[in-house]
Amino acid sequence: MCEHNEGRKNHEPKAVSDIITDTPLFAGMQDNGGTTARAATGDAAAVEPQNNFGASVPDNIPGTPEYNWQKYGYTLITEETMSGGPHPGDYEKDGVLHCGYCHKPKYILHNLFGKVKAFPVDCDCLKECLARIAGERRRREELIKAENCRSHALPYAHMRQWNFANDDGGSPVITGYAKHYAEHFAEFRPRGEGLLLFGISGTGKTYTAVQIVNALCDKGYRCLVTSFLDIVTDLLSLNREKRQEYINDICRHDLVVFDNYGTEPGTYFSDMNVLEIVNICYDKFVPVIVATSLSPEILDKETNITRKSALTRLKERCYCLTLANVQRKNNQAKERNDRYRKLLGIAEDDASSQNWPKPDKAGCSKQPVHTSGKTKTTEMPNLYEDMAPADGAEEED
Repeated sequence: MCEHNEGRKNHEPKAVSDIITDTPLFAGMQDNGGTTARAATGDAAAVEPQNNFGASVPDNIPGTPEYNWQKYGYTLITEETMSGGPHPGDYEKDGVLHCGYCHKPKYILHNLFGKVKAFPVDCDCLKECLARIAGERRRREELIKAENCRSHALPYAHMRQWNFANDDGGSPVITGYAKHYAEHFAEFRPRGEGLLLFGISGTGKTYTAVQIVNALCDKGYRCLVTSFLDIVTDLLSLNREKRQEYINDICRHDLVVFDNYGTEPGTYFSDMNVLEIVNICYDKFVPVIVATSLSPEILDKETNITRKSALTRLKERCYCLTLANVQRKNNQAKERNDRYRKLLGIAEDDASSQNWPKPDKAGCSKQPVHTSGKTKTTEMPNLYEDMAPADGAEEED
């Protein structure tokens, strides 16, 4: 520290803020009032990398497109440093130019064919700059790879927001299990171990599975979110030669999520293709996450041998989790109804707007009509007259 300060005092270099102001690369940039590199004492700590210009600084500066200047700051890196040439504050020592900040030589002398020549070398400032640029380049490449994986894995764009950072808190226990699965996926993957998620509609099965997929896409894993219903529909449109290729492509992923298991048609074609996909994933140790609204009891009573074989394979490699937070679905329904009432201008105490009118014996239904804040009833023709019970008998609620 002392040597550093002495070197700066002896050679009286400019303050870093002055260098940046005088350098064409940083022309027009204003100090936002934060801690700057200008220091009255000339302390070496004043030249630590920091961002002193705030939002007024552009993201990319010409000549250094790979460097995030706003994030890493400008104090040690100037246009001259990037070009390897001298900049204010540099000094000559032992016949070689030295950096005025890190006091490391910028050139070395070599005897070449009987002549002494100076060859440029990187000082610590330039090494730090290049290291940061390389790190920023790697970070951007990882982000691009993660986004490509996400675009391939998710069928809908809004699922990009279904991640652990934006978790809605509807099922904290299940979310904790999902986080642990994503964190230890490197251990689950070689064994082909996945999850089997049970729960009625609205408990967050798909939401939890997509959270795991988003976390794995950030790590560069190639995942896929689909359903057996979509797969069977696609297979019906393909010829015999392309069907096997389509199935093999599905089973080449690092993780496959099969949503809405049990909604696919119960045909021989569907059952055999589902069993084939499950068997290939089983044999290749491809982890799968299966989400189904059917209860374990209903699945255990399955009598179809083909479906039962596929389910047995899934249970051998998947850990069963039941999502039973019905309150989550009720809260979502309440929020949705409140939003509807607010946008439609319906009063909260108007209970008649919450119930679907029940048809009377004459085949007409009494429909509430809102006029000037008051509610009156008018009779409307019943559109479901053909579905009314015979002999005028009323249906049970």
